[in-house]
Amino acid sequence: MSQKLVLDTDLLRARVMSLEYKHLTVEEIRRIYIEETGSNPPAQIHVYHSEDFKNVNVNDSGFDGTIIHFYDEEKGINQMYTIARGSEKRETNTWKPLDWVYNAFGIFVGQSKIQYNDALRFDDIMTKKITEELKRNGQTIELKKIGLGHSQGGNHAEMIQLTKHRFDQVYVINDAPPNVYQLAYIDLDFRSKLEGEFGINISTDYNIIYSIPPSELKSFAEEYYKKQIDEHSIHHLTSQEDMLYAVSDVRGFIDIGSRRVIDTNKDFTSIKDLIAKISDKDVKAIQMYLSQYSDVYNEKGFDGVVQAMTGVDIAFIESLQGYDTMDYLWNAGDIVSKANHMLGDMKVKIPELMENVTILYKNLDPIFSVFVELGYVTPEEKKTVLTEVKGIEKDVASIQQLLSKILNWRMIIPFLTPNVADDILQWKASIEMLFQIRDKVLNILKRLQIIQENTVNFQNAITTSVNAHTLNEVIMALARSKGRTYDEYGNLILIKKMGAHEIRMNLSSAVRVYQKGLQILEEKEATLHEMKQQYSYEYVEDFEIQKRKLMNKIEDMEQNPWAYQRLLGHFTYDAERVYVLRRIEVHESIPPMDPMIPHIFETMFSYYEQEISKGKELIATIKKSFEEFFEQDQNVAKIFDLRY
Repeated sequence: MSQKLVLDTDLLRARVMSLEYKHLTVEEIRRIYIEETGSNPPAQIHVYHSEDFKNVNVNDSGFDGTIIHFYDEEKGINQMYTIARGSEKRETNTWKPLDWVYNAFGIFVGQSKIQYNDALRFDDIMTKKITEELKRNGQTIELKKIGLGHSQGGNHAEMIQLTKHRFDQVYVINDAPPNVYQLAYIDLDFRSKLEGEFGINISTDYNIIYSIPPSELKSFAEEYYKKQIDEHSIHHLTSQEDMLYAVSDVRGFIDIGSRRVIDTNKDFTSIKDLIAKISDKDVKAIQMYLSQYSDVYNEKGFDGVVQAMTGVDIAFIESLQGYDTMDYLWNAGDIVSKANHMLGDMKVKIPELMENVTILYKNLDPIFSVFVELGYVTPEEKKTVLTEVKGIEKDVASIQQLLSKILNWRMIIPFLTPNVADDILQWKASIEMLFQIRDKVLNILKRLQIIQENTVNFQNAITTSVNAHTLNEVIMALARSKGRTYDEYGNLILIKKMGAHEIRMNLSSAVRVYQKGLQILEEKEATLHEMKQQYSYEYVEDFEIQKRKLMNKIEDMEQNPWAYQRLLGHFTYDAERVYVLRRIEVHESIPPMDPMIPHIFETMFSYYEQEISKGKELIATIKKSFEEFFEQDQNVAKIFDLRY
């Protein structure tokens, strides 16, 4: 029997993926599911986070993910959702953008697979763990596997599906598209077919792949993978304004699967037309340049790439941040030695970097002509920008000249050589040149500010495109048509228009208040019931018990008076034969319980009962208000009665 998907709508999947960035929990999954469906989720929900398996998933590659396992014997559900987290601006507790660097080397250039490997490893581990658990419990419903992902996470899910055919279905949102260069680096079977088709040997020189005509490469790759998998197993949900969608036609990217395109910003279309104007030759040049550093990234990560490109030793610079004056003095020799080495490295590598950056400079005029044509900048703004860029080139040339002069003077520690006077003069000259370099840098910053002021419209377009990439924008667009939205905490906000006004009501908070109120009132009722029982036992029942004991004692004394002979005292043996207790008559008078006792308790119980009743009426009003205000939405009433 075919299983109905638990996460069966784009909005439901998007909300769950969004919360994955904040450490998804079972409680949050239940809340989202109930809010979106108006029904209870499957009976069993288990959540597994990749960070909990670092001991077996060892690479600090920037990969993060979550797996959700739903199981419900009665509903016939056994589903495992693998969610690969998307690109973020930075990793936790560090400024280094590991995910976006991987986007460049792993996807655009295609020569890294460390995050792909970690994603695959995590899925392997959890599939085995869940399968073994199902077997131990004698659960025989077939396990259905679904891959989910946003941005780079979408790329991981698609890559695993294309290369390993791991999922029954894959749903991705604003994904980083799979890249032929990436696939050839990871999938050796595909690489072999590619080499045979185009008569090349990638294994000896990987960069030769960038020379294959992009259109031919794209056609071959798409045809190959459509034969390997059911292309209908991959589903794309895409914002038409999304930055990654705008670059999806750039060389190397392929398109497999169905696609639903939505409008997340009615005032903006896309920068796709702008990206299309960038020549394939320039894109290839960037790929070739970055490919030089793929091995460095794979081995040493972000810091290694920066040092390889520029000669700047980030670790060395960061190590100096905590130094005080004495630290500098005590470590002067080591600092100067490392600084000399770094400056020597920079002398070689910065010119190489600048040479590659000239791709932008030499094409700046035609690129800005496109900006003018498409309305992103005015002719006057273009002229200003080109003037300032030319000025930046001159400033950078001046900095390089100053740097070369400093490097020509071997850095030494004053007072440690015989020529102390010459040392001091050289250090003073070096410091003066550093001040000159500082002035040039400040001048560049001023020029950059002018450029920024003259490219506001272009920057806004880029910002809008980047914002459209986020899951939040997708969620808002999907929710808009349903008359709802969500706040920054993921709370569901219902929207209703009343004439020219718009009324917003936080359903998530209302449900929490209602359910928490019910819980508190139920706890109060339970406590009150316990108090009544205790009162009945300690007072009412105990009074009757003691009264009954007394009456039983009286009855025994009257029926067996000789048993109480001792009550007459002690006599001599002969006197006891005369003074014999032959009859006892008890004239009992047992007063009822003091009426103040039940009065006090009953008054107290009545007060609490009224308070509980008022509380129930109050929270019932909350539920009724929502039901009446949104009477067309049948799920609203259901949500209040389902526990998160």
